[in-house]
Amino acid sequence: MDRFATLLGVIAILLWSMSVALTRSLAESLGPFGAAASIYTVSGIMVWMASGRPTLRGQSPAYLLICGSLFVFYMVAFSLAIGLAHSRQQTLELGLINYLWPCLTLMFAVPLLRLKVRWWILPGAVLAFAGVMWAISGGHGVDVHQLMRNVHSNPVAYGLAFGAAVAWALYSNLVRIFSKGKGVLPLFLLATGAVLWALYFTYSSTRINLTWPAITELLAMGAVTAISYQCWDMAMKKGNATLVTALSYFTPLSAIFIAGLWLNTLPGASFWPGVGMVVVGSLLCWTASRSQ
Repeated sequence: MDRFATLLGVIAILLWSMSVALTRSLAESLGPFGAAASIYTVSGIMVWMASGRPTLRGQSPAYLLICGSLFVFYMVAFSLAIGLAHSRQQTLELGLINYLWPCLTLMFAVPLLRLKVRWWILPGAVLAFAGVMWAISGGHGVDVHQLMRNVHSNPVAYGLAFGAAVAWALYSNLVRIFSKGKGVLPLFLLATGAVLWALYFTYSSTRINLTWPAITELLAMGAVTAISYQCWDMAMKKGNATLVTALSYFTPLSAIFIAGLWLNTLPGASFWPGVGMVVVGSLLCWTASRSQ
């Protein structure tokens, strides 16, 4: 496995962690759909300019159709799920469902990539996900009964969030199987932007207000998105996908921490037990998937 590609996966995780603070202020100017559509459009153009024109020749139809559809579906479904949330608590629960994808990626790698694992990969994945739940909920956990009531009150949003988690887990594995050569990541990003623009003009009532701060944030967020997804794609194709996926459990935790620094609201003491559970769970997943 390519160690440099693995390092790129770690860089992608760190960049994703930086995106929360930028997206929050950008959405105030462009609206949720406008912000997401602008980000993916700008990032697609940036990746295109950096890597050159993507070529469809020689690419597997399965990669273009299956991986492309999964990529676009994940981005759009998660955006819609968050947009349909009825409250902040519901947004939190939808986010937790979305962060099932690292666990699902490892689970899907067993049949799809014929990954040989030891028995403790399951408790490791459970422990890491429990750490995510602990940290994001402020150490209070999630009320299961309330969660079920919320699912019945907004089944579309919860279905989209779970579908997004499954889609990204499948994409992360299948891109390793079907991709040939450099891939067509710019086209996937631009296709996502096109779908989100269609949704924006169809459903959004928020008018885009392009101020200079918004333009600066958009360019910064576009660059972060472009670099992070390009790094992730390379890591999934050539790097230690299992290790990178295990480390991806840090994404929601590090995102909250960085956003706390940016907004001068550092997480409380209840945040750190969640970090510990994620670290131990990720290490268990990694050791369980290492060569015998």
